[in-house]
Order: sequence, then structure tokens, then C-alpha cells
Amino acid sequence: MLKVAVVGCGLIALKKHLPAFLALRKQCSLVGLCDSQTERAQRAARDLGIPGAYRDLPSMLSGERPDLVDVCTPPAAHAHLAAQALRGGAAVLVEKPMALTIADCHQMVEAASRSGRSLGVLHNQLFNPAFLAAQELFRQGELGSFAGMRIRFSTPTHYMTSQKDHWAHRLPGGVLGETGPHAVYLSLAFLENVREVAVCARKVLSDYPWSPFEDFRIDLVADNGISSIWLTYANDDWAAEVDLLGTRGSLKVDLQAQMVLRYKRPSLAARDVGLSVLRQQVEGPGGLGMAGRA
Repeated sequence: MLKVAVVGCGLIALKKHLPAFLALRKQCSLVGLCDSQTERAQRAARDLGIPGAYRDLPSMLSGERPDLVDVCTPPAAHAHLAAQALRGGAAVLVEKPMALTIADCHQMVEAASRSGRSLGVLHNQLFNPAFLAAQELFRQGELGSFAGMRIRFSTPTHYMTSQKDHWAHRLPGGVLGETGPHAVYLSLAFLENVREVAVCARKVLSDYPWSPFEDFRIDLVADNGISSIWLTYANDDWAAEVDLLGTRGSLKVDLQAQMVLRYKRPSLAARDVGLSVLRQQVEGPGGLGMAGRA
């Protein structure tokens, strides 16, 4: 049984990480939580039935001896906390972005190497069933060769942009640093040898002067294609979509609905256009059968 401890008891831990670990009771046991606001750790531990609540990581490491430490703090603290946990004998899972500087990332990797423990960054959408299904179709050659991709993420204004004290506004790239890593690592799952990066950013919402930009367009140019990324933080909708272009067809992956649509429109004849629309219907939420094969 894997003993797991979590650092940071904010929104991401309470809404995502802790429920996930609790759902894996047969594989792991949550033994401790820590937070600089001790009462927050105590409240979460009491509500979730977790035995240990601590103010700092060293106390939790010595008190619980966890096998895995999950770091759910703002990224400025990632390097220091990860190195502490690794030196304390635990493997480490850390939220994205991994750290704020390349030097900090190197420090974390070196700490893992010296300790002989594993270090993982939570690039969770790589394991989204819909994205895995899309990758498998390309591996099978069903869509020909990879030719390019487009990614669209929409994060509602109320989630970060309008919140003046949200930690994302203190990142070097602002809100881009919070969700941008998702788009980058999904791109790198297909791109080979990125050699050019172009970023265009625009200020859209004047009501929130603490947010420098809310609309980003990013192009990652690689040897085998281009990933064009659109990140918006200026409306009320959630969206997480990946369009994948192959030489013999294309896919739209809805990461939130866990659906895959297959596109193929060989001509603009009315019959072909109509059939291509009908065949794009997906079997249902979470249904990954390619009901859309034209």
C-alpha cells in the first residue's frame, strides 16, 4: 500500500488530487496533509478522514514517512518543496507548471537523481482517454502521417482573471503560466524538434488591470508540423479541444467530454458534405468508438 502525503490544501488539492487518491483506496493510503495555514490542513484532514495534519513539510516527512509526496502549492514553492521531499526519501508528484525558472527545474531533477527517487510533473491530459484514443489512431496509420495540430483552451473569466489575488497573476506569464503548460505538453506529444516559437498576446478586459493579457495565440513550429494554440481567459465558457490533422483525415478531441470526432470530407459535393456531418456524431459522453468514420 502506497503511503501518500499532500502539500498544499487549496482548490486544486481539495477538488482534484485528494478525491482522486481517495478513489484509489486499494492502491494507496492518504496519511497526511500540510499547509502553511495549519487550520486549513486540519479542516481538510478532519473532513476527509486523513490522520495527519501539519504546518510544514519536514514535520510531515518525519511524522508519516510517506512513499509519495504530492505538491499542490503555487509554483514558486515547487522547487524547494520537491527537493525537501526527495531528500526525505519520498517520490514526488508536482503540479504544473513544474517551476518558474529552468534553474529550478534542473534543481528538482538533480535532487531526484541524487535521491534515487522518482519525480513526476502532473501532465494529466496526456492520459485523457480521448487523447490516448487519438494517439492510437495515428499509431495505427488510420489518418496517414501527422501534418499539424490546433489547440483551444477557454478558461472562464471568473476562474482566475477577475480574481485580483489569484496566485496565477503573480506568475511571470500571468494566467498563461497556469493553463498554458497543458497546451505545450499536448503539442509535444506529436511535435518533433520544436525550432521556432511565436507568441501574440492581447489585453481584452479593461476591468481587470492586474491581468496583463487575456487572449494568447502561440505557434510551435517543429520539423514535422505546427501546433497553433489559442488560449482565452475572457469569456464565460470552458473548452479544451485538440484538432489533429493527418494526411488522410483529421480528428477533433474534446478533452472535457472525452469525445473524439473523426473528419473526412473528400469533396464539396452536397452528398459528401451531408454524410461527413452525419458521420461525425459520437456515440455519447466518454464514448471513444469512432462513430464518424467516413
